[in-house]
Amino acid sequence: MYARIIQLTAKPGKGKELVDTIVQRPLSVLEEQPGFVEAIALIPETEPDQFIGLSIWKSKADADRFAQGPGLQQLDSYKPLLQGEPTFRSFQLAASTAQNVRARGAASS
Repeated sequence: MYARIIQLTAKPGKGKELVDTIVQRPLSVLEEQPGFVEAIALIPETEPDQFIGLSIWKSKADADRFAQGPGLQQLDSYKPLLQGEPTFRSFQLAASTAQNVRARGAASS
């Protein structure tokens, strides 16, 4: 399995609007994507204009297909709310206790 993290910084005072925009449409679009497993949205307690999204995929190819298609369209829809460019990181998923994720030992297979 494969995981991708996106970190976004909203313009000052636009953090809630950014999260609302991401949660309303993009998360439902993710659920329709081939290979999509799970998504987690995080907001740091002390930095309400920050957003971190974690998505888990069956394969790197599934994550890349989303990132190069629907993911780009989604990013364009909330770019006006952003301060700076998003940061992306990618990982092989070694283990998870999430119900939808069965990846214990997946990195070695």
